[in-house]
Amino acid sequence: CWEKNTIKIIWWIISFCKNILILLGLSFSTCNMKFKEYEKNCNEVKALIEQINSFFKSENVNDINISSYYTNDFIFNSYPEGFRKGIQTNKLEYINNLNKLKKSNILLEIVHIIYMPGLDKNSYELDGSVRVYYGAIFSVDSNKVEYSGYQTINFFDNKIKEIWEWADYGGVNEKLKKLTATQ
Repeated sequence: CWEKNTIKIIWWIISFCKNILILLGLSFSTCNMKFKEYEKNCNEVKALIEQINSFFKSENVNDINISSYYTNDFIFNSYPEGFRKGIQTNKLEYINNLNKLKKSNILLEIVHIIYMPGLDKNSYELDGSVRVYYGAIFSVDSNKVEYSGYQTINFFDNKIKEIWEWADYGGVNEKLKKLTATQ
């Protein structure tokens, strides 16, 4: 009788450990898949930033061609002073704003970037999104306005669906106004 109980306990322990290992393996596999999704999305953001920098450096290109990086219903969320709930900009407006900058002889250069994986807001697990801490420079002739910003970038079907950005828009805008007024 004692031997049967010992065998049952040992069998239960082995089954329990086996189930724990299966759960850990599934958890690691899911985490690994989300990290690979993040890496793929991060490469898309890097390519997009390269396109934006190239656009502003090129004297021969008048319109930026980055539409394919975004979903059709893309939204850019920004939070300037006076807009506690933020401002939403759609895909066409967002791209047109970049074109307007260049046509106004204001050049943008994203000079340093730190990429990090994003987390799901409910589970706090990797979700494939990308967080970006960056430094950029607006240039008007030889005058420069440096600033830093932070973005969270969500994807849908390998395209950017939504960006949330926080930066000192008020400070940057005031300095740009002063620079363009003197030109």
